Amino acid sequence: MTKTEISAVIADDETTLREYLKHQLQLAWPELKIVGEAENGIQALQLIEQLKPDIAFLDIKMPGLSGLDVAARVQGLCHIVFATAYDEFAIKAFEMEAIDYLQKPVTKERLKSTVERIQQRVNSAPDDLNKVLQLLQQKTTTKTYLNWIRASLKDEVHVIAVDDVLYFKSEDKYTTVVTHQREYIIRTSLKELESELDPDRFWRIHRASLVQVSQIDSSKKDFAGHMTVQMKGKTKPLPVSRSYQHLFRAE
Repeated sequence: MTKTEISAVIADDETTLREYLKHQLQLAWPELKIVGEAENGIQALQLIEQLKPDIAFLDIKMPGLSGLDVAARVQGLCHIVFATAYDEFAIKAFEMEAIDYLQKPVTKERLKSTVERIQQRVNSAPDDLNKVLQLLQQKTTTKTYLNWIRASLKDEVHVIAVDDVLYFKSEDKYTTVVTHQREYIIRTSLKELESELDPDRFWRIHRASLVQVSQIDSSKKDFAGHMTVQMKGKTKPLPVSRSYQHLFRAE
């Protein structure tokens, strides 16, 4: 029997991204009824068990319970669509098992494609997630690094690829994210960023700066022993603390 009203819940710890996904779903699938929103995995689990939606859009990385944990507990109750900022390993795992996913930052084109796939399958039994969950759980037990940064520019929130970042600069109560095009603001400390970024790609060169190695144009040391690095496309050099100068010694 074909259901006439399809319901869904959205779970993401970022309010802006929940609102964006909700708005885009309303445009791509006006008939879809969003019956609940959750900002963490525990809330998502409770909503699914109470409301029994047809579809759950789950961010993989959430506090409390991850999207993978929630999916494992609600298998068979609803169709699952994962939202992920993970690398190609995860994407291949999804595609191999024909699981629906949205890769962040979510584009309108990708969402439209996902909606079409769900519409074709929503009246059938939910997918068996066992294989893909096993693959992804194996992946997440190893160290994964940050791929995207959510940052503010005036009253807007932007999703920035880590690949596009030249360097991070610590300010008073926030951190500036510097790209070739412009600068953004985040409230994540350099210490926290350093723990979430690949150390082979990002080096701490000063208590106030963390730079992407591939974006360093050159380094220079004066007669007084003070060192600076020149970032590609930027005119103002960045100071290097003495405790980090060993990073630039010739082998």
